[in-house]
Amino acid sequence: MSLKNSENGVDSSFETVEKEEDEVQMNLDHNAVPLQQLVDFSDAFSSNEIFCSRDALIEWARNVGKRNGFVIVIKRSDKGDSRKARVTLACERGGTYRHAKNNSNVEALNRKGTGTKKCDCPFKIIGVKLTSNDDWSVKVVCGFHNHRAAKQLEGHSYAGRLSDGEKTILSDMTKNLVKPRNILLSIKNHDEYNVSTMKTIYNARHKHRLLNTAGRSQMQQLMKQLNEYLFWAHPTSIQLLNAFCGVLIMDCTYKTNRYRLPLLEIVGVTSTNLTFSVAFVYLEAERVDNYTWAMEKLQSLMFADRLPDVIVTDRELALMNAVRLVFPTTTNLLCRWHISKNVLANCKKLFERKEKWEAFMSAWSVLVFSSKEDDYERNLRSLTTDYYTYPGAVKYVTESWLIPYKERFVAAWTDKVMHLGNVTTNRAESAHAKLKRHLGSSQGDFDSSWNVINALIELQHTEIKASFERSISVVEHQFNNAMFKELRGMVSRASLNMILMEFKRATQVEIDKEICGCVNRTSYGLPCAHELAELIKEGRTIPLDSVHSHWRKLDTVTDNVS
Repeated sequence: MSLKNSENGVDSSFETVEKEEDEVQMNLDHNAVPLQQLVDFSDAFSSNEIFCSRDALIEWARNVGKRNGFVIVIKRSDKGDSRKARVTLACERGGTYRHAKNNSNVEALNRKGTGTKKCDCPFKIIGVKLTSNDDWSVKVVCGFHNHRAAKQLEGHSYAGRLSDGEKTILSDMTKNLVKPRNILLSIKNHDEYNVSTMKTIYNARHKHRLLNTAGRSQMQQLMKQLNEYLFWAHPTSIQLLNAFCGVLIMDCTYKTNRYRLPLLEIVGVTSTNLTFSVAFVYLEAERVDNYTWAMEKLQSLMFADRLPDVIVTDRELALMNAVRLVFPTTTNLLCRWHISKNVLANCKKLFERKEKWEAFMSAWSVLVFSSKEDDYERNLRSLTTDYYTYPGAVKYVTESWLIPYKERFVAAWTDKVMHLGNVTTNRAESAHAKLKRHLGSSQGDFDSSWNVINALIELQHTEIKASFERSISVVEHQFNNAMFKELRGMVSRASLNMILMEFKRATQVEIDKEICGCVNRTSYGLPCAHELAELIKEGRTIPLDSVHSHWRKLDTVTDNVS
């Protein structure tokens, strides 16, 4: 961007802007926006500089907006046929939502997933072309924003648009059939401030579809290396771990490296219900001392007051013992899916008829999902009575699972634990499958494996940041009910969806705790149906402090200092 020194007479270029300033002031007075909600950024956007072109002025304004956490867009452009050429810039959240002609009905507005960023933000600056050459100057008409500055811009589609240079990179790499995830990584490697997401790349590839490539510079390796190069944790993953440490899922996978070492993958869950990788641990063997070493390394990454409440594993006894030794106050739940697979493998062969086997598995599922201890006892008696002719199956499920481990997987006990909906290791299993698809081979060394792992989690972190910003800035129409007033933009959309489901139950449950069950409160830390029924009866909104802090966390910033 080229700039020239300002000269005398610049202010005369803005005589026609005074009227717009008065109009904006009248709008502010008319809307009666509370002063505490208005944030003045006039100083940041005020400048006496003369810009050498319209594009230079727009680039300057957008860069200033980015630095301050706002996305600046062109609201209006006038070529200057009857007056001086000018361009009006505004906040992307300016204006209000306007119904499309075909979507003006209530059902369309309440459709799940739809929402708007528009909040009638009054911010406006105007650039006016001067009489000399192609010089431009800028004036702030209204420097106020009526919303918070964004902490990250990944969720803002306009801020994530590709520049001309980035479009060239995308075009060239598409030509060489480079996968979208690698194209995004390359773009981010060229510009550390790039906030594009995978959706941006898919949309741009759809438009270009050209073939060619430019040499992609190798991505800088960002890795936390601990003890003998076997425990890997990305710096951002450590931040996520300390921000969302409530529930961790652990599971080993195999055939990922030429050394035939088992890989323990540890994952967590964000407030937006996305899975993030915490650490990758190559173990010499699956013994208690190996797992204990891994758990101690994990503990060293965490703040002393932020240890996990729940760790979900399969029945790997060595891992379970290590968890108990290192995290004695943590509840270790067992994966229901793995338990069902074991019951299938050991009991199906004992049934001669398919119908009888399916009936047994149905009774087993009813037993596992018993919501109360009394229901559990009754369902257990029913199972043992109905299938006494199959003693081998009854003995297996009772002696191998129910007697020693029922508190770790039966709903009557697990529903009392804040597991946030994680009662299986499916998140870790999905992470294994994704990792193996990206590795492509089981014969890689540690260096090549880390290149793939690092690339994977970089993309993962981008999507997580984007999900945070969407929860902050986009209000889904289905949450326009006054009950959600305190929660909009303050908690994740994932939690709002769960509260909405309970909200719909509230009319049936009313204030009866027995019917409610309160699972939403005990297992998720969210208002349950009977709580919402009480609020509806009293005409109150859902208070923000009724939502667990996990769901209110929409960034990776932690207050503690390690």
